[in-house]
Amino acid sequence: MKELLTEKEKLVFEAIVSSFILTANPVASSFIAQNSHLAYSPASIRTIMARLEQKGYIYQPHTSAGRVPTTLGYRLYVDHMMKRARLSGTEKERLRQVLSSNTGDFESVLRESTRILAHLTHQLGIMISPHLEEGIFHRMDITRISSERLLLILSIKSGIVKTIFLEINSGIHEEQLDSLREILNERLHGLKLKEIREKFKEIVEDIRAEDSGLIHIFIRSAKQIFDFSENNEVYLTGTHNILRQPEFTDNEKISGVVELLEDKRIIIRLLGNKVSEEDLNIIIGEEIGEEAMENCSIIAARYKIDNVIGMLGIIGPTRMNYSHLVPLVEFTARVISDPFEQN
Repeated sequence: MKELLTEKEKLVFEAIVSSFILTANPVASSFIAQNSHLAYSPASIRTIMARLEQKGYIYQPHTSAGRVPTTLGYRLYVDHMMKRARLSGTEKERLRQVLSSNTGDFESVLRESTRILAHLTHQLGIMISPHLEEGIFHRMDITRISSERLLLILSIKSGIVKTIFLEINSGIHEEQLDSLREILNERLHGLKLKEIREKFKEIVEDIRAEDSGLIHIFIRSAKQIFDFSENNEVYLTGTHNILRQPEFTDNEKISGVVELLEDKRIIIRLLGNKVSEEDLNIIIGEEIGEEAMENCSIIAARYKIDNVIGMLGIIGPTRMNYSHLVPLVEFTARVISDPFEQN
């Protein structure tokens, strides 16, 4: 902790956080005295609140108003004081059903998981598909769709697929396509996509003299064919949940948040680049680094499909119920990851 709290300060601070999460109203000393189990007088509580404000953990938004936790205060609460709630059987079952009803359909799993996460948390649910650069090549299918055009279907170990069209010479025969397909699948199997993209020329160096010239087309197009860096899909559900929060009744505030979240690149940056290598990250208020989102917090978790990692999370007001929502986000990531790890 930046500054250790006395036991009395800790109890009063916890009461302020709990009350503000519940009511969205600044918390007064009289409210704590009447509605908590603390045997302190309003005058004693005011003295303690003054010390908490001096330490930077709460502030007074308006003259004569009660107190509200600061970003520093929420950080103190989340890191050192929060007690994680136990999820209900209903919540766990709803999330498990997502996979049982969408087995093998990766996009459906992510889309439905986002919807259920938003529904259960009453916040904005966000899912980012895995960053596939570290994905392991599984297979490439090559199909001729015209005399001068091929359809390539690339799949990685997790089952994620990418399709791409490739222009070729009309004189290439079917048996030449079959031969190249067999060679490439044998040479590339088990390699990372990033490695294939960077070293494709070296990998196929000894077959560059094949008659059709097709391998030269693949060499020239390798960076495009094996580039999965821009294949991040963003699934976002529950904007109406934010609109219902008292913090965002101001049209200017909510329009700024919505404008940010309409940009896929910003969402990827918020959930991707802003988080650490930890499996769970909580980013609060000013820590987000976006003025429009200073009244928001992000709870983000990593999920893993084979060896590739994606991000999921929720965005809501800074006064969100962290003790309940943190384990819910964590469990969602685990539910998505487990079936793929078992396979």
